[in-house]
Order: sequence, then C-alpha cells, then structure tokens
Amino acid sequence: MPKIAEDTRAARRDQIIAAALACFARAGYHATTMADVAAQAGVSKGTPYLYFRSKEALFLALYEEWNCGLDERLTAVVAGMPGAARSSPRRTLRAVAAAIAAHVTENAETCRVLMEARALAAHEPILAEAVLAADHQTHRRLEELIAAGVRAGEWPAGTDPGLQARLFAATMYGLMAQWHLAPGSFSWHDAAAAAAGAGPDAENAARAGQPGAVAGLG
Repeated sequence: MPKIAEDTRAARRDQIIAAALACFARAGYHATTMADVAAQAGVSKGTPYLYFRSKEALFLALYEEWNCGLDERLTAVVAGMPGAARSSPRRTLRAVAAAIAAHVTENAETCRVLMEARALAAHEPILAEAVLAADHQTHRRLEELIAAGVRAGEWPAGTDPGLQARLFAATMYGLMAQWHLAPGSFSWHDAAAAAAGAGPDAENAARAGQPGAVAGLG
C-alpha cells in the first residue's frame, strides 16, 4: 500500500477516534451511536465501520490508546532517572504516581470517558477482558516493585506486596473518580505523592518535574 494511502487511512482513523471521544464525553457510551460518531467526524454513516467493526471496538481502541500512552510515559520517565534513583523502589513508586497524575491532567477528557470502562466491563465481555488484562499487568508490576522495596527495607518487613499493590491502584482510580466529579477540587500531584508515601521534598520535586522524583515502572 502506498505510504500516502497509509497516512491518509491513519489520519482518518485518528479523526474517528477523536470524534468518538467527543461523543462519549457528551452522551456516554450507551447513548452514543456509530451514526453520532460519523456525524461528529463529518463522514458518511458507514465510514466508521471501515475502521472499527462496532462501537464496542471503537471504545476499546480508545481504551488501548490511553494505556499505551501511559505505558510510553512511564517507560520514558524511568529511562530518564539517575541510576541511584532508579534503584530505589520507593522513589520509583513515587514517580509512577507523579506520571499518572500528569497523564490524567493532560488527558482529562479521555480519562473521564474511560472511567466508564470499569462499569461497562460488568456487562461487556470484550471490555471486561481488556480491563482485567490491564489490571493484571499493573498489579504484577506494582507487586514486584513493592516486594523489591520490602527486601530493600523501604517498606516494613511483613508488608504484603499484593495487598499494597491493590491499595495503591485503588487509591489512584479513586482519585480519578473524585477528580472528574469535581475537577480542580484537589491537587493531583499532592494526592498522588501522598498515595505513594512521599514526603514534602519529594512532593515539591514532583511538582517541579525534577527527574529524581518523576519516573515510572517501564
């Protein structure tokens, strides 16, 4: 396929995803139709089906793009950490929280729409599969990180890494829900730093974007 055709197709796909985001944000998943997405994108009713077989597949693509963007951010931030900082599980967790905070605030509308994915997963098997797979990967990485922190003495001996990982993830999702119900009602950076157990110096460094306090799991 000629490159110009590939570029055109990719641009049209992005256009449809952006239109879907606007529709989902305005009306929610169930009230949005593929015809709504087509109208928002300014294309014929059948065009979205050339790229996505269903509304569910379109929503799933939006969900996967969000996760890929976050993974890329975390990987890049970890790569930019000094070696000594990268060797500290506690500092890495603080950086994970800071990176999530930045991703949420910079992509607020997408995050707000995709918070609905967790409710939809109870009745939409394909979405449930995607959410559970993402949760499993996140939990595994967090559990490994916290287990390393326990071994390094950065968490108390006897800390259950699996439970601690679930508590951290639940806190972050809870903060997202609160943020989207009342945007600007709290400082995401402060809340994320507190969730990771950061002290005042680490919180200030995270807000300032210093590399020693902003990194991810990778």
